[in-house]
Amino acid sequence: IIFSQEWQFSIEPDSLEGYVFYENVTELSNGNLLIPCSHAIRNTPQEYGTMSPSIMLLSRDGEELARNYFFRPGYCTISFGQVFEKDNALYYLTAYTPEHTKNCFNNHFENSDNPPSDGKLVLMKLDDQLNMEECYEHSWPVDTYEDHGGIWEIYPNGFSGNIYLFTAFEEDDNIVGAYWKSVSYDSPSRGNDTLFFFRMNFDGEMLLKKVAKVDVGKGNRYLEEEESANDRGLKTNYFRGDHFVSTDYGYIFYVKGDGAPNNSYLGAGRAMYYDKDFNLLRTRYVKFNNPYHGETIGDFNVCRSNHNTTYLSSQMRSPDDPSGDEDCCLYELDDDINAESNWIDNINYIHRKTDEWDQPSFMSSVDLIDDNSLCYVYELYQGLGGNLDSYLVIEHLDNNLDTISTFYYGVDNRMQERVYCIKRVSDGVIIIHDKTALDIDYFSSCITKFPA
Repeated sequence: IIFSQEWQFSIEPDSLEGYVFYENVTELSNGNLLIPCSHAIRNTPQEYGTMSPSIMLLSRDGEELARNYFFRPGYCTISFGQVFEKDNALYYLTAYTPEHTKNCFNNHFENSDNPPSDGKLVLMKLDDQLNMEECYEHSWPVDTYEDHGGIWEIYPNGFSGNIYLFTAFEEDDNIVGAYWKSVSYDSPSRGNDTLFFFRMNFDGEMLLKKVAKVDVGKGNRYLEEEESANDRGLKTNYFRGDHFVSTDYGYIFYVKGDGAPNNSYLGAGRAMYYDKDFNLLRTRYVKFNNPYHGETIGDFNVCRSNHNTTYLSSQMRSPDDPSGDEDCCLYELDDDINAESNWIDNINYIHRKTDEWDQPSFMSSVDLIDDNSLCYVYELYQGLGGNLDSYLVIEHLDNNLDTISTFYYGVDNRMQERVYCIKRVSDGVIIIHDKTALDIDYFSSCITKFPA
C-alpha cells in the first residue's frame, strides 16, 4: 500500500470566474499536457455563470504554459470537449447550445439581440498559445421551447433542446464520434432525442454523418407516467463520454438500460455493433453477477483491451445493502461480434464493496498501462449527498484483474474527493478530480500526476 503523488495542478474559482476540469487529458508529442475544460464567467457574484469551452496547456512537470476560453454570446456548453494533436497543430472539438439559464451573465437567449435557435459542433485549430487560428462549424436547428416551472427549472440547458458532444476519438487520420440532438422537455413529450455518429477530417469536413439506429429507451429506471427529463432517453447517459469502442470491423456502442429479450431483469445494457459506415450489424446484451433483482448497472464507461475484449466500469446496488449502498465494479466482456449467443459473457469481474454510495470516475475509469496490466480508479465513502470524507483509490491490475498495487489519495483530509477520469501518460498516470472541504467554504479542481 503506497501513498504518493508526483505533482498536482489545481485551480480555485473566485466569485466572478472559474475553470473546472472534467474532461480527459491528452499527452502531446513533446510531453506537455493538453486539457479541455469548462470556464464560467459572471458580471456579479449573484449571477449564474455561463459555462463555455476552455482549454489549458501544462508542461510535463505540471507548470501552466497557456490557457484560453471561447465564450459566445447567447450560447453555452453542456457537453465535454475533445482535444487532438495532428501534424504539429492542436485541435479542440466542442459543442455550443443556446443558454437558457436566467440571470446568467446577461446571456439568457430570450434577452439576446440575436437569439440562437441552433446548436453547433465546432472544431477549432489552435496555435501553441491556444489562440484560435481556424474554426470549422456545423450548425443544426434545435428546439428552444422553455417549459418554465417544475423539473425544467432545475437544469434548463439540459432540459431544453441542445446539441451534446457525446464522445470522439482519432482513427485513421480522421475524427470519429457521436453527438445527440435533444428536444425540449414537455408533457406530453415533444419527441425523441436522436443520436448521430459522424466522421470528420481535420479540415472540419463532415465525411459521414448518420442517425444511429439506437433505441435509447428509458435508461435503467422504471418510470411512472410523469417521467422526469432526467430519465428520458439519452439523458440517462449524461456525464458518460466513453461508450464507444473501435474494432477491426467497425465499432461497438454500449447503451445503458434493460432492453433485453423478454424484459429480463438480467439485462443491464446493450452492445450495438456497427460497421465502418455506421450500419447496424447486430445487438447483444450485457448481464452482471448481481443477485439483487430489479437493479441494472448505473452510469458506466468502457475501454477496449489489447486482446479484443472490453472493460466496462460502473456501479451497482450492493447485494449486501441494496437500499443504502452501491459497489464499484469492473467487468471484462467477451463482446466478439461472431459469438453465437446474444448474451455477452463475463470473462472476469471485480466488485469493490463499500459502506456508502461510491462510484468509479465519471468520464473514464480504466486505462491500459501495457499489454499485461491496466489502471482502475474510483472514489470511496463519498456518501449519498457527497458529504463524507472520501478518498480516491487507484488500482494497478493485471489482465486477470488481480491487484498488483494500490494507491490511496486524500485519506482523512476532511475533503470530499470526486474523480472524473484517469489517463495513462508515458511516465505515469494522470487523474482529473476535484476537492470540496467539509468544514470550510473551499473547492478546487485538480490535475494530479502519479508516478508509473
